[in-house]
Amino acid sequence: MAEFDEQHSRVPESVFLGVLWALTGTSFTFVVFRIYAQVTSFRQLFLDDFLVIVAWIIILTAAIIWQVEGKVLYELYAISAGKKPFTVEFLPKYNKFMRFNAPFEILFYSALWCVKFSFMALFYRISAKIRSLRIWWFVVLFCTASVYIASVADIEYKCSFGGLEYIIARCPNPDHVHYENRMFWANCAGDVITDLMILSIPFLVLWRVRISLRKKLGLLSIFSATIFIMVTAIIRVAVRMNYDRQINIDWLCFWSFVEVDVAIIVSCVASLRQLFVISQNQSSSARAAYHNTNEPILKSSKEGYSQNLSGSSGDIESATNDEVPMSPLSIVHVRHDYEVTRIDASESDDGDKAYRHHTNFD
Repeated sequence: MAEFDEQHSRVPESVFLGVLWALTGTSFTFVVFRIYAQVTSFRQLFLDDFLVIVAWIIILTAAIIWQVEGKVLYELYAISAGKKPFTVEFLPKYNKFMRFNAPFEILFYSALWCVKFSFMALFYRISAKIRSLRIWWFVVLFCTASVYIASVADIEYKCSFGGLEYIIARCPNPDHVHYENRMFWANCAGDVITDLMILSIPFLVLWRVRISLRKKLGLLSIFSATIFIMVTAIIRVAVRMNYDRQINIDWLCFWSFVEVDVAIIVSCVASLRQLFVISQNQSSSARAAYHNTNEPILKSSKEGYSQNLSGSSGDIESATNDEVPMSPLSIVHVRHDYEVTRIDASESDDGDKAYRHHTNFD
């Protein structure tokens, strides 16, 4: 016979709502800055930006639903603790609350996977030029999409839409409890594994890029922030969870919100860093142009160099600043263009030497 968890709260209602709206507001701020960075840098938004926006809208919808319906769960906890008397009027409210369980899980997985697909769209742009990485990207995409479909398909829909009698009589049974716990653990494992697979893409790209170790470590530290998402996913399911007990709904929902909001914030960090790098480069270029205005040779050289690199929109590895910003261009493509430009410059120097030699000879 299974042992069931007592109906009590693990996350107080005031704490839940405070953290919920604080994280929702914080993630919104990061999304706004991400949009500003992209529009400022590229004059447009890309697929990964739209996916993050959709993820935030989804989690905002879930937060509003919890704000309205979550009080029913805490009313149930109060009744179970003897702090509030049970009345027949409570049953319809409880049935309505349970009907939101399955839709809430779908919203959670959809928002979280929108962030995952946002990372995939971003990493496609920086790995599409390398055949082996492009193949691995499609493998990761297939696995990520498959885990999302499986996570939505294995939800226990009957314990949400089966009616009040079914929910009270059948859902606390050991077979249902064991099934739900296996489902939570399996989905958590799929969540963490897909995060690791997605994280492997930028690591493989940076492994091939010839930049300073300091720059590599800086970029890797940004992408490694996804570890916080994995830790949150594990806390959501594994901490204080027993195979023979039903997981507390408030605990599950609380960490679901935390995981999605943290994922949104992490996905925006690269764009905020990009805005800083581009602004810094623009300031440096402006200062250089000011000092070199009266020197025709330097001015001409600067203009020619700018024309050669105008297609990269500031997202290149230059001789003075070996940053690798998150741009719509491929790192490999940018490196190729840079090498061609360098070769052209070398040929120009050779031509100059030949001309001077010819002049002296005459």
